Amino acid sequence: MGTALVMALVAATATGEALFQRCYACHSLNPAEQGLQGPNLAGDVGRRAAAVKGFDYSPAMRAAGDRGLAWTEAELDRFLTDAQAVVPQTSMFTPPLRDPADRAALIAYLKGAR
Repeated sequence: MGTALVMALVAATATGEALFQRCYACHSLNPAEQGLQGPNLAGDVGRRAAAVKGFDYSPAMRAAGDRGLAWTEAELDRFLTDAQAVVPQTSMFTPPLRDPADRAALIAYLKGAR
């Protein structure tokens, strides 16, 4: 792996980590941390929506998961752009991330959280 690529990955990780701070009030990436307002997001990329055991999801999010919504990179990108368009009546209200590079950095950071 070239130095430029390593530096780009480090920068994207730092950006993703900084962007995650907007999520941190309700979500955690520490698998042991439970009981927050939102579900734990560790391992979320690739997982079906509303699949964290023990979390009380909104009816809208449960229905989306039952319909097969999975948090692929593409779906996360859409959700971070406009959560209400992806899951109408979701209880998650957050300002959209308008910048595609910011969304990509946040999704990459989430992918690293296992």
